[in-house]
Amino acid sequence: MKFEIPFNSDIYLNQTELIIPLIYKPYLKDARESLIVGLISTLIGISIIIGKSYLGIVFIVLGVFYVVKAYPKFQLYNKLKSTYFEKIKEKVAEVESDFGNGIFEFKDESIKYIDKNITRDIKWTEFKGFKIKESNLLMLLEPEKGDIMIIGENEIGSENFKKIVALVKTKLK
Repeated sequence: MKFEIPFNSDIYLNQTELIIPLIYKPYLKDARESLIVGLISTLIGISIIIGKSYLGIVFIVLGVFYVVKAYPKFQLYNKLKSTYFEKIKEKVAEVESDFGNGIFEFKDESIKYIDKNITRDIKWTEFKGFKIKESNLLMLLEPEKGDIMIIGENEIGSENFKKIVALVKTKLK
């Protein structure tokens, strides 16, 4: 199956919003873990104090420490996310009128992608998995580096999207 898709900046920016959490997943995971540890420790401390023991104060202090520690981590994640998105928007504004079409060719042993700047032939075994998010197929190569191929149902139509998803499910079990 081969699809030639004209560049659409609105679709591209929406797809970029979908992959940002995958790119910055380690930062978000670290922040969530700190918050969870902090909340659980605080709850344990409160329950111990209710049980008439001052040992609960230690757990509350520890819990507050982890909750406070989570806040700058969430701030860092949000800053990285917004900075990345702003850079993408600037880049799209620069090249939007000159970008041309992207071509996806789904073959038995690989996916070939071609646009004005790059040609890639990626074997199915190189993918780390896939996700379907908001009617977009995300094929993951190195998500933490932003290496994710995306094709949306609104770019190729519902029937073709279903065919591609079925193919990808067989190739990336």
